[in-house]
Amino acid sequence: MSSAGQSNERFRVIGAVGATGIIVASMVGSGIFAITGQFGADVGTPTNLLAPWVIGGLLALCGGLSLAELGAMIPCSGGSVEFARRAFGSTTGYLVAMVTILSGYLLSIAVVGLFLAEYVDRLVVADLSDHTIAIAAIVIAFASQIPGLRAGYAVNTALSIVKIGVVAAFVLGGLLVPISARLEAPVETVTNAPGLLSPAVANATLAVSFAYLGWSTGADIAGDIKRPGRNVPLAITASIVIVFVLYIGVNLAYLRVIDPQAMTDPNGGGMKAIGSVAATLLFGERIGALMTAAIALLLFSTVVSGMITAARILESMAHAGEIPAWMGVRRANGVPLRGLTVVALLSLASLGLGSLGQILDMLTVLVNIFSSLSVAAVLVLRRTMPDTPRPFRVPLYPFTPIVYLALAAWTVVASVITGGWFAIAASLVTVVVLLAVRPLLARRPTASSRM
Repeated sequence: MSSAGQSNERFRVIGAVGATGIIVASMVGSGIFAITGQFGADVGTPTNLLAPWVIGGLLALCGGLSLAELGAMIPCSGGSVEFARRAFGSTTGYLVAMVTILSGYLLSIAVVGLFLAEYVDRLVVADLSDHTIAIAAIVIAFASQIPGLRAGYAVNTALSIVKIGVVAAFVLGGLLVPISARLEAPVETVTNAPGLLSPAVANATLAVSFAYLGWSTGADIAGDIKRPGRNVPLAITASIVIVFVLYIGVNLAYLRVIDPQAMTDPNGGGMKAIGSVAATLLFGERIGALMTAAIALLLFSTVVSGMITAARILESMAHAGEIPAWMGVRRANGVPLRGLTVVALLSLASLGLGSLGQILDMLTVLVNIFSSLSVAAVLVLRRTMPDTPRPFRVPLYPFTPIVYLALAAWTVVASVITGGWFAIAASLVTVVVLLAVRPLLARRPTASSRM
């Protein structure tokens, strides 16, 4: 086994509950409280609105089960990158890692920080800029990980319990409380809804896939999980089921008080803070404010879990010689402080970029393509590593990973059709740039020794 696949057993400090907590924290973030409002008016009907969340859940389950087999078989830091590296070679592994780091973590952490700021703005009288609030969130998330590996995961687990409780309370309350007001679209703005297989629904599914994207976290933190052959598959599967139920419940609550075609802001764009709008309609101003505060807290939890996972991917890249070796060194207490520092600094730098949302949209096709390669690795490694012990095997293999790849391809093709050559050009330019900087980053692979 390569150094990237090895793990110091004393760093395996989290069990199934803790691992489930960090995966849930990674998955449940700004997506469920923002994305539906962005596409609701475009898809137009409750069925079309729920379909992307159902398809996204199926995608996550098929992809998660595939990575669960590989994570149990090769339990290491940055597993989703290591699997692609072993299956398709070092160049593909490097691209998967860089695209994941840039879009899945650095830019996403900055975007979540700004979403958090929008919710904080609704609560505080002080005139704080969104960037100031986002900076504070990233710095506090970084500081929470410094005391030690166990302490850092304990903070995340506590936040995850709060997060699940808050979302569950939103769902139960949103489905059970009597409603006195409902936001309807003006008659003159009502249009014919697109079909269920339309590009609009496919694009919505592509957007929703980001809300589920954290299912790969279980493989990426497998180097820190006790009894990975058992706990990695258990944590991944449990997390996806929990998140799917919560996501469908939240959207059903939205639909009780907001017509899909009314999910717009005054400027005609999508409804950005749909969670806060729905909470106010469902529970009134006072409870709505409390729910808004709780949503801000769970967005902060997403920042914490994102930093934890991103540091593990940097660790994998450092051990493979794709970035300077010092980024993969851990302290004696198990904290990858250097990796965390790099993630924090680059996330803060990302806040200085304009149109973060548009940049992420531009890279959506690329993210889905490369995340699909991590899932496709299970098909390749079944053939190239047939004798490696597999404590867990994908149910209904090979149909499970094939279903994921087929659904992912459908959303990518629809996105390309809608975005035209721009989506293709943006993806190609990004790949060329990443390959061009590769020699500047690469260093000789190191042993897995840690400070």
